[in-house]
Amino acid sequence: MLKDRIIQLIDFLGESPKSLEEKTGIDRAKWSNIKRKTNPIRATEEHIEAILKTWPEYAYWVATGKTIPEAGQISPEIEETRQKLKRA
Repeated sequence: MLKDRIIQLIDFLGESPKSLEEKTGIDRAKWSNIKRKTNPIRATEEHIEAILKTWPEYAYWVATGKTIPEAGQISPEIEETRQKLKRA
């Protein structure tokens, strides 16, 4: 589900509602509402466009759940593996 991938990406990147507001211009309350446990809201076109513009390397994965590493279209899992290999 697209919303789940957005939440996974936000968590992976360690972004807070405040930092998301600073990077995207979307009010932090709107970002908080996506992850709310009771009555969460759907990710809107505004959220999706902001994520894709801010982190274009994750665009294909956010939209489809698939990756194209050779084209620079990655997922949090691929980036995490890449970071681990750099540290090794």
